[in-house]
Amino acid sequence: MPSLRHVTLLLILPLCGCNTVRSARQAQSETDRLEGEATISAAAAGLTPEGTQTLEQLERLARRYHPSVLQARQSVASARHQCRITGSSRLPQITASGGYSRSTQNTWGRETRSEARGSWSGGLGLDLLLYDFGKLDAQERQALQALIAAEEQLRETEITVTYNVRSAFFERHRAENLFLVALQSERQYAEHLEEARVMVEVGTRRQYDATKAEVDWGNARLEAVTASNSLTVAHAQLNRALGIAENPAYAIDTALLPATSKSLAELMAAARENTPSLAVLRARERAASAYVDQTIADLYPDLSLSADADLSGRGFPLVWNFSWAVRAAQTLFTGYRKTARIDDAVAQLRIARARVADAEQTLHLELVTALAQRESAHKRSEIARLVQKQASENRDIVNEQYRVGLSSSIERTDAQVALTRAQSDLIRAYYDEQAAHARIAHLTGAAVGPDTPPPAPSTPLKAD
Repeated sequence: MPSLRHVTLLLILPLCGCNTVRSARQAQSETDRLEGEATISAAAAGLTPEGTQTLEQLERLARRYHPSVLQARQSVASARHQCRITGSSRLPQITASGGYSRSTQNTWGRETRSEARGSWSGGLGLDLLLYDFGKLDAQERQALQALIAAEEQLRETEITVTYNVRSAFFERHRAENLFLVALQSERQYAEHLEEARVMVEVGTRRQYDATKAEVDWGNARLEAVTASNSLTVAHAQLNRALGIAENPAYAIDTALLPATSKSLAELMAAARENTPSLAVLRARERAASAYVDQTIADLYPDLSLSADADLSGRGFPLVWNFSWAVRAAQTLFTGYRKTARIDDAVAQLRIARARVADAEQTLHLELVTALAQRESAHKRSEIARLVQKQASENRDIVNEQYRVGLSSSIERTDAQVALTRAQSDLIRAYYDEQAAHARIAHLTGAAVGPDTPPPAPSTPLKAD
């Protein structure tokens, strides 16, 4: 007979799910939202016009509130629950039943009656898997690898969100500096127009010079408007990378990502070890291998133990009975379905391995491209600084020559256009190099979060 301890356990088991159900009902309510389940307001995120946000602060903000991070975290939680669900097959499955029925007791050859008699019944059943030739082991390994893949996918999501913030951050700075160049160029052309009008009035220049200066000023104003719109879009892209559905005005600090001195081979080795996207594919490869074991184990029978205790009778005390059995179930022929599943599992394993190899090759190409872009941007930046200096000196010379009548308005415009182009090229090259640094860090799976050293400040680019 079952002991008092066992009976108490059976009575408590149905109550264990009450807290889980309560939590599930709470999650269904509109008020129970985790960070990332709803779009946070800019004010709640601390994005105000009074503050200046650093790159590190914006990265932490995105990793906290971006919806993709919450999705990845919940995928990890789901994978962890699947591990528990799979492992529960090792525990005994206990069922309880009870009922009351009423029925007539008429039989052939006797007088029929409408009187019904009641009967009580109750039962307790137990099923326990004893041995399955490694099938459950393989399923648990698959669930474990799925959990590992989900954890690595979470890390990949955090790194990607950080990379998107960095890209949008530098794009915002690029757009702002190009806007400043456009504004300075507009002011310069406005000064040209004023000088040309004065010279026309005193008779030292023709009306053509004033008209051309006015056209140049109009084009410069259009460029400033275009640059302003680009700045607005870049700011909105930064807010989207943060997980914000508003476009609040706030200042951002300057930042400089440290350049790595590692060679391509060293970066590739670090990527193979740290990149979470590769870790995800390797976990799926191991899961595919475990699935091969599962399909092979399906060829063999399952050995299980079952026991039942019943109470029944038309009145009390009820009569009890107990039975138990050991079962072995084996399907003898399935139309070659099981062997076909094994072949399919092997094919899936080979596909998983090929995906790892393909990802490594793609990663190598992307690293080569990022390094080449970094070097190209660095060289362009060096040359652009020299060109900007030369263009600035040439602009000053041409302006002086124009004032004394030694150069034409066309030469003056060409000199200003050359300076504006050189300033813009320098800004683009500078932020292209920063974008390449961010891309390399992303490809190599660089750590993000509190352990990441804060980016060193840099001198902001200024229009000459």
